Amino acid sequence: MKFKIKCPICGTEFEGSTFDDCPYCDWEFEYDDYTGQEDEPNETNPVTYNQAKALVSKGLNIWGEPLPKK
Repeated sequence: MKFKIKCPICGTEFEGSTFDDCPYCDWEFEYDDYTGQEDEPNETNPVTYNQAKALVSKGLNIWGEPLPKK
């Protein structure tokens, strides 16, 4: 089942489901994404929530590569 997702990292809205990657920053979405665990790593993303937010603020995706143009 697909539903509207707003990426918790970059704010991009897209149609998807649990464990789909954001088409902009590559963050893998989890339905209960990081409530209260912003500095803890998980098995689906290479960086923590806070590290991902910092990368996006620098214009990079979660892999450290330049973000695509919107």
